[in-house]
Amino acid sequence: MLRQYVYISTAGGISEGDIRSILESCQRNNRERQVTGLLLYNGRNFLQLLEGDVEDLSWVMRRIEGDPRHSGVSIIEDIAIDERACPDWLMRHIRIADEVSERRAALDAELPAKLDPNLRRIILNFASLN
Repeated sequence: MLRQYVYISTAGGISEGDIRSILESCQRNNRERQVTGLLLYNGRNFLQLLEGDVEDLSWVMRRIEGDPRHSGVSIIEDIAIDERACPDWLMRHIRIADEVSERRAALDAELPAKLDPNLRRIILNFASLN
């Protein structure tokens, strides 16, 4: 059974190099586990959408919760899905525009068309945070 998790966490002071390292690790592990999704970072918080089998998602979440680069990991959505919204994204980093006024429109243009409307709303609201 496929599921989607959306979690948020706190991680201040993460550099571009750290983001690249996190993405490389995600992509390597996700390939093995057949997990797909996207990652957003606003300078203080992560929001990540993960898709896959529940066993694989649980394994990934244990690794995330044990990562010392961030804290306060909280799953805000856990839903059953029939198909993936991000089937071709082992882990895509979507950059959030610097200008708050431009963030929602720029992010909305990059989100997958098959994304659940409620998840789209949550992700777009995250983009409004500073």
